Amino acid sequence: MPVTARRTSLLRAVSQTAESSTNRPTGRTLAKHRRSTTRPGTPRAAAAVLTVGLAVGGGAALTVSTTPAASAATTSATATTTPRGYWSIPSKPLLRFRDRGPTVKYVQRALHLGPDGYFGTSTVRVLKKFQTSWGLKATGYMDKKTWGRLTWAAKHKVLYGKYGASSGTTTFRAKVLREAAKLKGTPYRYGGTTTRGFDCSGYTGFVYKKAGKKLPRTSRQQYSATKHISRKTAKPGDLVFFRNGGGGVYHVGIYAGGNMLWHASKPGTPVRKAKIWTSSVAFGRV
Repeated sequence: MPVTARRTSLLRAVSQTAESSTNRPTGRTLAKHRRSTTRPGTPRAAAAVLTVGLAVGGGAALTVSTTPAASAATTSATATTTPRGYWSIPSKPLLRFRDRGPTVKYVQRALHLGPDGYFGTSTVRVLKKFQTSWGLKATGYMDKKTWGRLTWAAKHKVLYGKYGASSGTTTFRAKVLREAAKLKGTPYRYGGTTTRGFDCSGYTGFVYKKAGKKLPRTSRQQYSATKHISRKTAKPGDLVFFRNGGGGVYHVGIYAGGNMLWHASKPGTPVRKAKIWTSSVAFGRV
């Protein structure tokens, strides 16, 4: 190749190199042209993907998508925000001052209060009195131990316990019911007066003695030794006597409220709580 042609090719190459170096971006311009160093396949945020797009009219279009795990967490959070006053009674919710709902009404009925469904100052005051009477810490709110005692008291229709009732007679009747329930399942035994077996009056006499008062031996003698009261004024823990057509007494038990009694009824049937099966009854109080 001639020298002139070589020289022309060399000049042309140098010119192209200079032109390319002149057009190369520098500084901030160079940074804009750099490729992202983010590795392909980098995982996106798992919680949510947020997409914002501008609408033609200048507005903003917003799209949010969440993962199934986030949705489940939202559902769980919604469940836990249900007011305690609407939880079921078997769940024994921790009810406090200012709670509302049907479960609060149950507590108020058990405490012999007007059930308005609001856990107010009157409910707190009576609940503290109830807790004190059963030897519980007087917090004024429903905890697990208070639920257990309150449901028992509601079932047996006894409000206050032995540690602080409104009167001595209420305390005595509460003791009677506790002692009566302890003997559930004891076999019937004619003439029995011990835990080996009871007849009807042997059972009532044993229970009353444990509660602090002594009764005569037979059902007729017990009827004579009590103050006769009407069915309307009878309270759980009083005695209930069964009478035959001639007015004589042939059976006795311990009134449990709600047309129920504790008694030792007949051979083959142990001590149990049962319905009062006849209207020919009389009530007595010691």
